[in-house]
Amino acid sequence: MSSVGNRLVESTKDHAAACWPEHDWSIARYRHGAFHDVLVLPEVVARIATDAERVAREHRTAQLLDGVDLPFAVPKPLSEPRTHDGRTGVLVSRLAGQFHPDIPWAEAVAEFAEALDALSSVALPPGLPAPRVWCGGDQWPAIVTDELMPLLPRDLRDTAAEVVAAVIVTEFRAPVRLVHGDFGPHNLLWHNGRISGLFDWDHLCAGDPAIDLAPLVGIYGAAHVAEITDAATLNRAMTHRATLSLQVAAAGQLAGNLALREHALNNFVTRARAETLRDPGTG
Repeated sequence: MSSVGNRLVESTKDHAAACWPEHDWSIARYRHGAFHDVLVLPEVVARIATDAERVAREHRTAQLLDGVDLPFAVPKPLSEPRTHDGRTGVLVSRLAGQFHPDIPWAEAVAEFAEALDALSSVALPPGLPAPRVWCGGDQWPAIVTDELMPLLPRDLRDTAAEVVAAVIVTEFRAPVRLVHGDFGPHNLLWHNGRISGLFDWDHLCAGDPAIDLAPLVGIYGAAHVAEITDAATLNRAMTHRATLSLQVAAAGQLAGNLALREHALNNFVTRARAETLRDPGTG
């Protein structure tokens, strides 16, 4: 790890030690995400960010989930947000299970279907955010139009406008269910072939359940995802998938994370040129 990386790890552990001195953060495992620095101990996880509003929103999310009956574990809130030296963090429970980010479709499909059905079947707790609050919410289309489209090649600006408009139209006719917002093997834990935990609920919302199929389309391809949903929902999932890179780019723009913004915009350009925005076609 570079000296800059080492300093970030140490400053993150210093933050945690100042906020939660009852834990030994010197032995914590460090993970860096797009919007958080994460420290993992055997029983607890600290999620720390510079955006206090984001942390507060995610804390409210954890509180809402605490009363939802799901067939797998979700992180439970263990502290109020605490701020120290310009960053804010929260403690959540650590989930048990093994991480299998590259699990093949054939091994996971039945569990994916059961988990998604469970999410769509629970009663919606009051106070859930609207879709895409994490990347602008109702302002997301304007962020794309006003701030991101000028950064795209001219020949792809209409494409960006079209896929954003398609999402708005699609959602107008869609059912509203409990949505994780970033469902996929990268956020799942497993035990004995079953999903034991679902984490990273940053994008939780009351929205179109096809949102939770969109990452699976991106990872496994629409032909596989068609096995666990109907044609209309799959079409909506592909419509959502076409905009995922623009959502990440908008979140980067809002957070002042220009590297993340540029990475996401480059992904959009690559997919648009390859005509894989809706479906990568992989299996």
